[in-house]
Amino acid sequence: MEYVIYIALGCSIAAFALSLIACARIGKFVASTADTDWETLANLTGDIAALKRTCQTLNNRLNGMNKATIPQEQIIQQMLEHQNVEQIRRGG
Repeated sequence: MEYVIYIALGCSIAAFALSLIACARIGKFVASTADTDWETLANLTGDIAALKRTCQTLNNRLNGMNKATIPQEQIIQQMLEHQNVEQIRRGG
């Protein structure tokens, strides 16, 4: 039964060490962003929006390249069929 106590002690020491590491990382983040003002934040937001639009445009272009193209003969055939239907409807 003693091994359970040692396992619990080891887990609590590991949890304490991880919490110290997390506190150190948070402190480092706060120190690095201490001089950030609202103008810098607005500029970063605008830059991110521009990058997002660029990525979406690129993805749309790439998706357009992957679409199967309809052969020109098939398009011409559909146009002729459509013209025939229109002539029948008009009585011609």
